[in-house]
This record gives sequence, C-alpha cells and structure tokens, in this order.
Amino acid sequence: MAVATIRALEEAETLIEALQSLVEMKPDDEALVLLDREAGEQRFTLSELWDRARSVQSTLMNRGLVPGSVVVLILPTSTDLIAAYFGVMLAGGIPAMLSTPSHRVSDPGIFCDRVAHVVANSSPHSVICRSDVAALFEGERAAALGEAQLLRPDEIETPASFSASPPIDPETIATMQYSSGTTGTPKGVLVTHRAALNNLRSMQQGFEVSEDDVAVNWIPLYHDMGLFGAFLLPLLCGCKTVLIPTMDFMRDPAMWLRAIDRYRGSFAWAPNLAYALCAKRLGDEALEGLDLSSWRLALNASEPVLALTLAAFAERMAAYGFSPECMSPAYGLAEATVLATVHPVREEPLCEVLDRGLLATEEIARPTASAGVFCVSIGRAIPNCRLEIRDAAGRPLPERHVGKVWLHSNALFWGYHQNAELTSRVLVDGWLDTGDRGYLADDYLFFVARDKDLIVIGGEKYMPDDIEGAINRVPGVREGCAVAFGVMNPERGTEDLAAVVETRESGEAALADLERRIRAEVTAVTGLGLAQVILTPPGGVEKSTSGKLARGPTRRRYADVLGIEA
Repeated sequence: MAVATIRALEEAETLIEALQSLVEMKPDDEALVLLDREAGEQRFTLSELWDRARSVQSTLMNRGLVPGSVVVLILPTSTDLIAAYFGVMLAGGIPAMLSTPSHRVSDPGIFCDRVAHVVANSSPHSVICRSDVAALFEGERAAALGEAQLLRPDEIETPASFSASPPIDPETIATMQYSSGTTGTPKGVLVTHRAALNNLRSMQQGFEVSEDDVAVNWIPLYHDMGLFGAFLLPLLCGCKTVLIPTMDFMRDPAMWLRAIDRYRGSFAWAPNLAYALCAKRLGDEALEGLDLSSWRLALNASEPVLALTLAAFAERMAAYGFSPECMSPAYGLAEATVLATVHPVREEPLCEVLDRGLLATEEIARPTASAGVFCVSIGRAIPNCRLEIRDAAGRPLPERHVGKVWLHSNALFWGYHQNAELTSRVLVDGWLDTGDRGYLADDYLFFVARDKDLIVIGGEKYMPDDIEGAINRVPGVREGCAVAFGVMNPERGTEDLAAVVETRESGEAALADLERRIRAEVTAVTGLGLAQVILTPPGGVEKSTSGKLARGPTRRRYADVLGIEA
C-alpha cells in the first residue's frame, strides 16, 4: 500500500487528481488530525475532506465562479481552510491564501490595507473568511473588497448531488502564493499544478517519505513552507498529517513537542526561531516525560539557520531521544514552489567559521580556525534542481566565492500575477535569480544574506545575520527579535551601523546597561561599532506574516529616531 500511495503522487497530473486517487484507494483512512491547546482533537478521513471540498466547489459554482478566477482565503488552520483550498481548485478557481489579522498589529486598518492590495492585484471572485474578519470590512472598509463576494464557512451548502468539475490540466495555475512582506504591494506568485507536483515529488525523494511517516506541524498554511511542505506533501504521500493552529503554538511551544511524542511524529518543519524557543524558553516541567525518538527529520528553513540554535536544541533535547543528525537545514522560496535544497538526511548539520575580513573585503568564504563568521549549510540541491553562484554580471563564480544564488528546476513558478516586467527580470533562460547571496562548497549551499539587506561600510560588505547573532547572545535581549541595518551617514559618505532590539527590561539603569553590553558584544565579535541602538518592548521589531525579520520595514518605522527619510 505504501508503494501505491506514493505512486498516486508520481502518476497524478494535478493536485486534485493526486487527492482523488488517494480518496479512491483508502476513503476511510484517517488522514488529518487538528489539535488545539486544550488537548482537543478533530479527526478526518480522506472521504470527509473530499466531501467538504466538493461542497465548497458546488457553492462557488452556484455563485457564478468562472474558471481561472481567484478566490482569496483568509482562514486559520482548520478544515474550513483545507476544504476551501481544494474546493476552489475543483471549481476551476485559483486559491490565494492570506494570513488572518496578526496579534502583533493592533490597528486593523493595517490588515485591511494588505487585503485591499491583494484584491486590487487579483480581482477575486470571492473572499472566504470567518465572521470576525468579515466584520472588519463593514462600513467604509467595504470598498476594499471591490466586487468580490464575501463567503463565510457557515454559508457553504451541501448539495444533493455534486456538479462536475471543469477540466484542469497540468499547466493550469494551482495556487497564487502571495509574498509575506509587511508593507508595500504583495506579489502574487503563480504556481502551476505541474510545478507543484514536481516539487512535491522531489521532496518525497529527498526526504525519503513513505506513508509510514507522521507529519506534525504548526507553521501557517498561507506560507509556502506550510502549504506545500507541512500539509500537501504528507497528505498526498498518504501520511497521517497532524496540524496545530499557529497561534496555539506561539502561546505554548511545548504543544508541538508533545504532539510529536503523542502521535509518534517523524517529520516536521519550522523556522529557526521555533527551535530556539523550545531549546531556551521551555522549562524542564514542560518537557517532563517527553519521548522524541520517533522524530527522524526536523527541517529548519524559512529564515537564517543559526549554529547556536542547532547546538542548543540538540543538547537540550538529547535527553528526550532527539538525535543531532535529525536536524536538516533547508532553503526554498515561493518562486521555486517551496524547496530548493535540504541537508542530507541522517547527517549532522554542517557549520563553518569564516575569515571575517576576507568575507567583507573580497567576498571569499575561507574557513578559519580563529574567531570569525559562523555560517550553516542549508543543504544540497534536491532532485531535479541545480544551483549556480553568479556575479553581478551573471557570470558563474568558483567555489567559495560569494555571489547571487541562481537556481534551475522543474518546479519554478509560472510568473508574478500581472507583473510581466518583474517576472522577466528574475526568470532568465529557465533560471531563477533568487535575490539571495551565498556560496557553494562541495555542492553544499551556504546562505549569506538577502542582497538588499547587506550592510556596506567603507566599501566592505557585512551580513546583518552576523551582527544580529552577536546581539542575540546578550542576556536581556529577546532572542530572534533584533535587526541590524545600515544608515547612510552623509558626513562620512558611508553607512553607519544601527540596530533595533526588543527587550523586556525596563528602567533607565537596566536599559542603559543592556545597551552598553550590546555595543560591547557587537564590537568584540565583529569589530564594528554600533552608531545607534534602539531598545523597544516586545512588538517593536517588524516581522513578516511568516515570522521573518523585516529589516526594511523596521528601518522605516524608526526613521524619525534614526534621523533618516522613511
């Protein structure tokens, strides 16, 4: 049966066909478990998920959905979201998921503005959301939805008989994945059924996934790592798929580990921050009795992977059965559907210490035995993917030379919605310019920084992650909540170094001491002096909807304090 379920993924031409094949093979198999903080669970068979999706399909078709139309989904992790995602595709539409309002942002107008940008870009037929979100668009804000119909989950109708689906072929757009930035107009990344299935197959091969695996995840499904990696991959491989609402994890990170123990989870995805939280913020009582020996693949992706976090998590969880070789740093982006590289399974993560001066002046990554820049490998290319490091002119660079990361695969996106000019800039002769900088060593990729985030001081280039890593080591700093960036100094003719740092410390003396220690640590580790340090309570550092540090928006937020233009 394991071979049959994997064959269903291998032979399908669309995501719908892959799901339907599984439903026909084992309709009564329990495929999905949804958890909540009160230890409650909802269990669903494949046929139950399929019937719910068909009801969404019927409702949308009855409301006049035309094939190729976009339907925006603003729903938390739930069967409502899963049914809506597949139901939109069954009706011939293109699902586009957005995050629900963030607890970090108190002004609902910011959320509504983001939705308005997406609506203006996609001209959706419908917006499916729960009543609390629908209420935000009453009155003056109703115009933000344009001509889109509002549809609440409780308005989904179960018909006496299901309508036939319009034809779907491999080149049909399966998903519109919106970028997770906090400001500006989000970009709609269009992914075909063929590209999505190609990436899922490559991940299945690279991770050695079988139907005996159990996936336990909390990352949001509106994020590409959540949708394709944490949900579609295990589901369409016939694995039991356990999902935890994102906000429940954020309130109680131990819930994730307890679920891995309870369901004998074997693989899970999370950003570096989650592993840091579990390693350093959970008390012994939260981990008591935990058994993580079933966990064979802990994917660490979506943000820079820190060597300190890898070591701390492995050390803390060793007593509970977790093996260091289970941690697999990975790299991906929505324009590649989701994943491009992963550290080989059953190998401990690979970390290098680089000569800081040579990296800054010549952009050469040379290992050193002395103090330097820590850099963690984010793996090798997955099957059907190739990598190149190129200079500014697009010429390939030798090993250990830092440049732009370009990739070629059979899972690249179709293009940006209504933005042919940007599409042509990043898709060149079948290769994708990722906008990231890194280097290759023995076919292992090492991430350096986003091109736009590099700090240039006196012509030398510095990685913000290196500086932020030094800040995060200072007691009193909220780990993972510090950003470093350059601020142009007109008198010096180059950039100064600035940082915004979250802390729970209060009182003039305590804050002054923390600032002094931050400055000292950054200078000791990097040799650089911080021109400005802004200490802020929790929530002061901007993050994207997927939890990534948003350096540009944070810089703009504090423009007045920094004395720069927003």
